[in-house]
Amino acid sequence: MMEKETKSNIIILYIIAILGASIFYFLHIPLPWILGPLTLLLIWKHLTHKWFSVPTLLKQASFSITGVQIGTTFTTATLSVVFPFLLPYTFFTLLLIAASMLIAILISKKSKVDSTTSLLGSIPGGLSVMVALVDSLKGNTGLVAIFHTIRLMAVLFLLPFIATHFLLQQNDAASSVVENNSGNIWTLLIFIPIFLVALYLDDKLPASTVIIPMFFMAIFRITGVPIADVPALLFILAQLTIGMYLAQSISLKQVKAAGKHAFIFLGLALFLIFISILFGIIFSYIANIDMATAILSLAPGGLIEMALTAEAVGGDPSIVGSLQLVRMLLIVLLFPPLLKLYFNKQKRSD
Repeated sequence: MMEKETKSNIIILYIIAILGASIFYFLHIPLPWILGPLTLLLIWKHLTHKWFSVPTLLKQASFSITGVQIGTTFTTATLSVVFPFLLPYTFFTLLLIAASMLIAILISKKSKVDSTTSLLGSIPGGLSVMVALVDSLKGNTGLVAIFHTIRLMAVLFLLPFIATHFLLQQNDAASSVVENNSGNIWTLLIFIPIFLVALYLDDKLPASTVIIPMFFMAIFRITGVPIADVPALLFILAQLTIGMYLAQSISLKQVKAAGKHAFIFLGLALFLIFISILFGIIFSYIANIDMATAILSLAPGGLIEMALTAEAVGGDPSIVGSLQLVRMLLIVLLFPPLLKLYFNKQKRSD
């Protein structure tokens, strides 16, 4: 019954999403097609107390379309820029994570939040992965979800604003690096089997519905295969859907229920944003890339959101997407087993 109701209301959700996007677009607010739907649907959900859900396949298709769009920004120059600076980038990423973990330990000592929940709630990684890990470690799943929600909201609303008002490039850097390899629109059909592969690997590879289409489009661009660009309306529709999905994932009621802990972890999120900006400034000089690209590459936000922000402010979304992917894989593949080992050691010593 719930599923039928959700399907019948999907048109209403899109109407609200389009209205929110239009308001943000005309007010020149960054990322209007994502943040507009997110904001208005959060308000609508809070006022009406109505639960809604974006169909899984629609969400995954939207992530894939966005992955293809990010992949179109790759050129042969992208690899030559990214590879030499993987080591310093990894160093700054590890510093950022270490800083968040250190503060999390201090928070757990000064509050009633246990160390497992505090640590997993502070690491700037994927919410689903951290929630899955905290389940196995017997932490507070609800609080971890709330803490990541707070960080996500802070990053989504603050970093695009900062980038737009303080890091906007005067030159058209984003468009200048894209090679014109566009083919006929039918060439996009090649992504249907690629999308099916991404769906199959969804449980095995983090964010596969974004990463795999992005990877293949990048390969096509670099090798000169004439694949058409994503139609503008389809790309906007994908962003609207992602905004709807984010609104579905965020619960203001849960944030309110977290009480003073919500303010503590909001402070941590703001600190992480400040540190990432500081590291980004240093990284821009080391890597000799523009400041917007460097800061958004290190920002504790999502790959899609930061790459789209880079595109909007004249940074290089291909570099941001590549480095955010490195950060995400580092957190997802390296830290869960290390944290599990650390907590198991703690339990044995107790």
